[in-house]
Formats: sequence, C-alpha cells, structure tokens
Amino acid sequence: MRLIATIEGNDITEHDDGSVTFFACGRIDDDGAGPAHGDKFHQGATSLHHEGQPLNADVDQYIVVPPQIIHGVKGIVLGCQAEVTYNGRTVPAVVGDIGPHHRLGEISIALARALGINPDPNTGGVDSHTVHYRLLPGIPAVVGSVTYTMQPSHAA
Repeated sequence: MRLIATIEGNDITEHDDGSVTFFACGRIDDDGAGPAHGDKFHQGATSLHHEGQPLNADVDQYIVVPPQIIHGVKGIVLGCQAEVTYNGRTVPAVVGDIGPHHRLGEISIALARALGINPDPNTGGVDSHTVHYRLLPGIPAVVGSVTYTMQPSHAA
C-alpha cells in the first residue's frame, strides 16, 4: 500500500493490486454537455470525451479526481473503471473529469441519482466524508451498456 496524497484530510491510497481508494464527500458536478441547472460554476466540457463529445452529467455516471491521482499512479486513470459506495449501495462509474488540486469528492448528477443522493448541483450532494471511491487505473470503464475509452492526461 502506498499513500498518493492527502486532500481535505482524506488519504488517497494505491493498493498492491493497483486499485486506488479514498473516502470523501459527494459534491454534485454538472459539467459537460448537459444543462447548467442554474449552477454559475458550470463548465461545458469534461476532460474525458465519449464518441467525440464531453460527458453529460445528467446521463454519464462519472467522478472527478484531482491531478494528484492522475499523475500518482502507473495506470491510465481518465476513463478507467470506478466504483462508488454510499449507504451500502455500490454503483459503477467512470473517471470522467479532472478537478482542482485541493478538492476531493465530486460526482455527476446521474451518479448521485444512482446512489440515492440528492442530485441538485445547488442544494444536493453529501457534505460528510462518507462516500467511498475505488478506482481501477488501466481498466476501461463499463457503465451500463457504455464502454468508455481511456485517455492519457496532461493535466497540471
């Protein structure tokens, strides 16, 4: 086991099998091709694209990770398989976006819905660090009937 980073008081750990785990909150991210939902911080792009288009937070079950994870492991992270667990419910996800260095624990609207979390980007999410994230770098994500293509990142 190896510590990659500690962000917002949460350790990000790479395990001997190559998986990466951490606990964090579940802030709602609505970036991508979908609507802004009244969120003044909405961005129309995501780091990962599927079929040439940014992901859609209303449709794609994705998570956002900080650059420390992208650059801290051997396998490709962007587009890799992830599993997110909250209140005993585990659902598949894709690592779909890269966030800031100092922030940990963002999930798309679609992923929040699947986990039973209020998906509103203005009032929803989980503020406590009780959401468990498990990433499988190097393994392309399959979520429902969608298989994502992993892509190397040059994030700072």
